[in-house]
Amino acid sequence: MNTPSWVVDHETEPTLSSPKRVITMKIKRRSTYQTEIVIYVDLKMVSNGHLAHETVRNMKYMLGYHEIDYDSAIEIIEETSEHVANTILTFDDPAETDLDIIVKIIDHNQDAFRRIDLDVYMIELGENLREPIPSEEYDECSVCCEEFGTGRELNTLDCGHSFHHHCVLEWVKKKLDMSML
Repeated sequence: MNTPSWVVDHETEPTLSSPKRVITMKIKRRSTYQTEIVIYVDLKMVSNGHLAHETVRNMKYMLGYHEIDYDSAIEIIEETSEHVANTILTFDDPAETDLDIIVKIIDHNQDAFRRIDLDVYMIELGENLREPIPSEEYDECSVCCEEFGTGRELNTLDCGHSFHHHCVLEWVKKKLDMSML
């Protein structure tokens, strides 16, 4: 199995209230059409600027959940902790600076399950059920391969793709059930 590659970087800006501290992990799987998986973890540090145990535990859990192998996850966490400590040292006043640590991961694991990121596939229920717009009338649902036509409820995901409402609900339910195995 190939191991992932990653880059750790950061963005800073002046804070308006108490400083915002977050780690943004962006996982992209090779050879898939899956939208980039984006995970946010609270960035908590100890006095020397390295990651606190709670942050390390949360990162380890999220990387494991998305099937990043254990050794790579530990290396990613160690490099992130070192980057945080070095970045904090460069601040004139850390209490007045927002810090977003960005970890971009390219996953080479061809056997990864390709988990569904619920933030990406969040389904809007209720008032978002709608009739197709004219440009969609002759398009087809990627799940059931039937034309949208009229008279069926549609739903559009955050990624911009449209599906029959009941089809995408069933698809997400099946994928989530499979991920629990």
